[in-house]
Order: sequence, then C-alpha cells, then structure tokens
Amino acid sequence: MRWEPKQWWPGEDIIIIGGGPSLEGFDWERLIPYRTIGCNDAYQLGPEVCDVCVFGDQKWFNAHKADLINFPNPVFTNQPFLHTSSPDWLRTMSRRPSGLYRQELGWGGNTGCIAINLALILGAKRVLLLGFDLKRGLKGQSNWHPHNVGVPNEASWKRFKIGFQQIACDLPKVFPGCSIFNLGPDSGLDVFPKMELDDVLETLKQKETQSEPETNVFDPACAV
Repeated sequence: MRWEPKQWWPGEDIIIIGGGPSLEGFDWERLIPYRTIGCNDAYQLGPEVCDVCVFGDQKWFNAHKADLINFPNPVFTNQPFLHTSSPDWLRTMSRRPSGLYRQELGWGGNTGCIAINLALILGAKRVLLLGFDLKRGLKGQSNWHPHNVGVPNEASWKRFKIGFQQIACDLPKVFPGCSIFNLGPDSGLDVFPKMELDDVLETLKQKETQSEPETNVFDPACAV
C-alpha cells in the first residue's frame, strides 16, 4: 500500500530503536511511554515498545514476512521491489539514494537512515537515536539480537556513516527547526550531538507529567 505522508505525531520526541550491541540486555519497558520507531527486528519487542517498524532490505523482509503479518502496528519500507507490489498491510514510499525528503524516504545504505527520515515526516521535533553503535560490542557481537540476516562489519559501518552525514547536511534545509541526537555516548557515530539516555528519559518523563495523560499504544485511527 503506497502511503501518503501525514504527521501522526507533530512536535513530539521520537526514539528510534537501532540494532547496535549496546542494547543487549536493555530494559525495553522503559520505552513504553514514548513514541518509537523500531528498525528491523525491533518489532519483535512487541507493539507496546515498538510503535512503528521500518525496514529497507528485501532479504530481511522475506525472512520476517510471516511474523510481520501478525504485528498489529504500522510497518514501513522504501524497498523498491515492494513499492510496486506489496501486501495491503505494508506501507511503502519511494526510495531515494540518500538524504532527507518530505514525500519520499532516503536510503543512505541502512534502515537507520530510513527511520530518521520517517520520524521527521511523522512530525518529530527531536529524533533520538538508540543503539546506533556503528561498532562491535564488548563480546564482539554486531547486534543486540542474534537473528541477523546479514552481519554488518567495519566496511558496512563506514558506508552507513556517509548516509548519516548526508542526513546531517539536509536536516536544516528539509526539516528546519528539528534536531537529531545520539543517545549512545560510546557510539561510533559522531555525526550527531550526543546525549545521555537517562537524562533524556528523565526530561521526557517530566514533560509527560506536565501534559494530559495518554497511552502510547498505537492508535489505529492514526494509520489512515
């Protein structure tokens, strides 16, 4: 299903769940109160943690299609083959090689770049990157989950960084007034300013208590 861009969450903070090994053992319940976009396998964390799933790789989709059908929240991609022929439950947008767009999704060589672009289209004022490590973990692992369709390496991360650099260049022009922060102090991605996760969550918690209470379970009415 081709999706026409709409701002579901204007002015909100959106956390993007990456695949980096720093998230191994993470307490995912901490994210339930907040808006999230999960990259690839993050949908397996459940609909309360992952508001939206996004992916860009056809091989990954083939491996996960049977499970994604049962995921109740929106699933997005800019995979070109799926843009012309996709199941009704899959939201597709056109793919551009890299960068940020308002009507399309930049690829940048990795799903993390797609997720950033999607978050901004959905209305994010701040995009908060979690698990964007671009390096191996202390035990040599490349992801927080063991179910890798393809294993990234140093060459992959170097290519990914080029995609993120293009996003940083495009941000003030395409989405003026918006910002992107990396919540991994030890991350190998130094393109965006870094912040401590605990500090950010504390700030978000304070904002939540000052506003009207609401549930973060995805509202299907937003998916029109």
